[in-house]
Amino acid sequence: MISLKRTLKTNYKKWYNNPYVYEKVNDKFVPITFGKFIEESLGIADYLIKKGYKNKNIMIFSENNTKMMETDLAVSLYVGVSAVVSKEWKLDDLLDGIEDLKPACLIYSSRFTDLVKELKKHVKIDTICLDDLKTKYRDSLFDMKIKDYDRCAKIVFSSGTTGKSKGVKLSLRNIFFGYDSLCRRCKFDHNDSTYLFLPLNHTYANVYNFMFSIIAGYSIYLASSTANIGKELLEVNPTIFCAVPLVFNNMLAAYKENVNMAFGKNIKYLFCGGAPLSKETRQIYKDKGLNLMQAYALSETASSFAIAYPYKDDLESAGAIFEDIDVKVYEPDKDGVGEIIVKGDNVFLGYTDKSLTKRVFDSEGYFHTGDLGYIKNGNIILKGRKKKMLLTSNGENIIAASIEDKIKGMNEAIKDVKAYIKDDKLAVNVYVDKEIDVDEVIKEYNKIVPAYERIKYHKVFNDSIDTRLKQ
Repeated sequence: MISLKRTLKTNYKKWYNNPYVYEKVNDKFVPITFGKFIEESLGIADYLIKKGYKNKNIMIFSENNTKMMETDLAVSLYVGVSAVVSKEWKLDDLLDGIEDLKPACLIYSSRFTDLVKELKKHVKIDTICLDDLKTKYRDSLFDMKIKDYDRCAKIVFSSGTTGKSKGVKLSLRNIFFGYDSLCRRCKFDHNDSTYLFLPLNHTYANVYNFMFSIIAGYSIYLASSTANIGKELLEVNPTIFCAVPLVFNNMLAAYKENVNMAFGKNIKYLFCGGAPLSKETRQIYKDKGLNLMQAYALSETASSFAIAYPYKDDLESAGAIFEDIDVKVYEPDKDGVGEIIVKGDNVFLGYTDKSLTKRVFDSEGYFHTGDLGYIKNGNIILKGRKKKMLLTSNGENIIAASIEDKIKGMNEAIKDVKAYIKDDKLAVNVYVDKEIDVDEVIKEYNKIVPAYERIKYHKVFNDSIDTRLKQ
């Protein structure tokens, strides 16, 4: 593993004046230099340590912005354990996260001041607004000790399944493990740039788009809004772009035969992860000369597992397995399909809930992913999940049974519910034994669940009711 302390100091001197993180200000992208970013991050680390937060868990509640990134780097490398949580979280989500994480401090964006005030009526916790973090850089701050590579540095709250999020504990070794394997596929340097719209509470965005940039030096443009992705890609002309299938599908729908023009004039690498992209769409991108690389990983593997090699997409696999990990197919059937299991430095330390950790590791130390598939020529071919899952093209894995049980429990007249995907949205068939207002049931259900779990379409089945499609 690379020496983070030496690398950071070397890159600070080498790229001090290079534009690094760009944010939109008054409709114009304004950068902070690499040197200034590192100074601010070191200053934040020093401030938080002096405030007594050394070796403590710190929750960060913010939209993507430069100050949040500086704080995340400071806490992860020097202070304690950083837990960046979704800006979509509501009060109940925050309370659940605090109960699980037991943070010493919540650092938040001013955008969420009112919500944090409401939160403090329910729980006692130190809070600091990002705007109030005080920094004072001095050269001696580079002498601060970076934490042990095998201790927990980050906790990522996985939103991949319905229900309460799981806290995934990652070490610095986990986080930076995948860099060498990525470099075998793609050589990044300070001349590259990425356009980042993925939220930084997601592991892939945080590790591959942000953390790896402090080693490679590429610049980061922060999207002003997901609604502006198409426009801003043409404005910033990045060399790197990472997205879920939904975005690549939308680009194809918008640009059709000219999809090669959708990502700007400098694009070199397109990474697709979170869910499979169809063979047909992958073929179109390939035919247009675009270097789209399918990737597969989990939060539990620090987003490091498999990525295709440039221009070698076979249109079938989820990516080429990283060379430095041990991957097997557990209990394969007659067709060779079984559960994908893995052992290596990419594999997380465990969940914050220790009882969950025991369920996913076997006696030999392999992490059981829950994904079914097989290995072909060093590539992962995925065939589904062990549990019945609904996978949307924005990367959300949703347990169908969870949705079905929740809706069934809302009215005794509902005898069965079947969940499925329609037009990339959640849909359900609702089976009733007497006439009830299913519209109202679905409306009430949608109020109590996260956005990615809301029902867009529903059909009602009853002998006395005509089948109808609701939108």
